[in-house]
Amino acid sequence: MEYVSLKKIHYKQPDVEEELYQRRFHSDLTRHLGLDIKQYNHRNAYPAFLCYTENMMMLQEKINKRYEYFLYIVNTVPPVVLRQFSLACIVDEVKSTNDIEGVKSTRREISMVIDEVSSTSNRMSSVVHKYQGLLSKDDIPFFTCQDIRDFYNDFAHEEVIKEDPKNKLDGKIFRHDSVDVASATGKTIHRGLYPESAIINALTQALSILHDENMPLLVRVSVFHYFFAYIHPFYDGNGRTDRFITAYFLARHFHPLIAIRLSVTIKRYRKRYYSLFEDTDSELNRADLTTFVEGFCSLLLTSFEDTIRLLARKKEQLERFEKKLSEIYSGDELTENIYYVLLQAALFYGQGVNMQELISITQKSRATIQKRLDSIPDAHLVKVRIKNVYYYKLNLLILKTEEIS
Repeated sequence: MEYVSLKKIHYKQPDVEEELYQRRFHSDLTRHLGLDIKQYNHRNAYPAFLCYTENMMMLQEKINKRYEYFLYIVNTVPPVVLRQFSLACIVDEVKSTNDIEGVKSTRREISMVIDEVSSTSNRMSSVVHKYQGLLSKDDIPFFTCQDIRDFYNDFAHEEVIKEDPKNKLDGKIFRHDSVDVASATGKTIHRGLYPESAIINALTQALSILHDENMPLLVRVSVFHYFFAYIHPFYDGNGRTDRFITAYFLARHFHPLIAIRLSVTIKRYRKRYYSLFEDTDSELNRADLTTFVEGFCSLLLTSFEDTIRLLARKKEQLERFEKKLSEIYSGDELTENIYYVLLQAALFYGQGVNMQELISITQKSRATIQKRLDSIPDAHLVKVRIKNVYYYKLNLLILKTEEIS
């Protein structure tokens, strides 16, 4: 049975609105969340709650089933392929999270940070390296308000200040003044909590929910995602920080790769994503987070499915092209291995592989690899120089197949 929001009930069945709210709020299946929600420019604040629904359980079951299939695919893909695919996903994710925030960046710029051929002072180095850390399951403390501030200092604060010096944090931990969130037309649609003491109290409560193992993981991650955006502890950079924290907790519970395309999904379904916040913020909704949790879990399921679909397609392409490649070239084992690596680089991480990576993969000397590269026909090889580093990949046109997407 569909769980209809109180906002919709207000317009469709106003005569049962109060009774339904009371029934939901006091139900045995209700979880009270310890924070009040108040819509901007409205009078009433309501205590936040959610009702555990059949749809939440079904979404959890679907996510678990898709994740089982994802693990099957991952276990059938060569480790080098997974690494190349992971790097491509990081590029897509950082580009998407920047696009959502209106931060200009290019895929090449992001790739250069990953490949460490860009200046160490590159404006996106910290963001890219944090996402790389998800793959290696780096530990990041997210237990206290100070932990959140310390992470933000490394992750976004410097970039935010460069974009606008007025957004430099000026409070004890977070911001000292109020901040408004505006629509595309410039109309204020939300005001973050204020003063700073309210921010600290609310975020402390939100963090306690995030770490409450008596709640299902996806439910508490969804609740925290909403609360962080509602609290809005920084002048700017709240969205990108919120999305990373969500990805971090997903990466700790699932395979890290499955968590790295969250911003890609949110960007694709941006209208749907922002509608979840708008409906939940509404005074008519009376701080019921149930539909937000259901909607956000649905987006997570979509993100899982898109990642699985993309990886499965790349795996199929690799197998198909590997067969075609054997028809084009057959020679000594090392050169064949290099061809295979170059094919993977072309399919998964378009910038290619550098000499150091080829040495690491093949466990051969630079001179030996260079000799093999020199023996490969020019028509077979794409060679690009970036900041005095050469990158190599296979020219897919030699396979005489359809364009790769």
